[in-house]
Amino acid sequence: MKSIILASKSPRRIQILKDLQIPFKIVPSNFEEKKYEKSKLTPLQYALYNAREKAYDSAKKIKDGIVVGMDTIGAINGRVLGKPRDKKHARAMIKTLSGKTHSVITGIHLYDVKTKKELSAAEITHVTFTDMTDKEIDYYLKLGMWRDVACAYAIQEKGELFIERIEGDYFNVVGFPVFKFGQLMKQFGMPLWDLINK
Repeated sequence: MKSIILASKSPRRIQILKDLQIPFKIVPSNFEEKKYEKSKLTPLQYALYNAREKAYDSAKKIKDGIVVGMDTIGAINGRVLGKPRDKKHARAMIKTLSGKTHSVITGIHLYDVKTKKELSAAEITHVTFTDMTDKEIDYYLKLGMWRDVACAYAIQEKGELFIERIEGDYFNVVGFPVFKFGQLMKQFGMPLWDLINK
């Protein structure tokens, strides 16, 4: 059975794989994402492109294994929301999402370093925010949960307080769509149940 290589140092992705009790190694990607506005891609294409390039970058550092590249973004009215630059940017993002429904898109790319086989797919979840007051936004920002997460919020870290509804995969909003990942691994000939029961 080939090793699974996670091309990410995201604590949320690492924890989900650990919770699944799937053996894996971490080889973080150093790929620098282009600004969405310069990419000329749709939000879906953008997430898939970034996931693929992250997988390719990590693959350069190893000789064997299946590299898992992922990229999670938010999208609203054709506009992409990635990770906030700072607290002011985070505030602007949450204000944009307040009282509206946005999409969370995660691109996944699997790449076999030896055989060059590759597969990709994306998961889309729709998330509806309640109308948030400035005071509520201030409270959330003070917690610091906006750092290093797409759309400036973490659903599993107090974000559930202002999310009215989600349609789709909860784990996708966390940043690791487990079911979609499992489907791709099965297509790759490595069902997750085999890895868990190893």
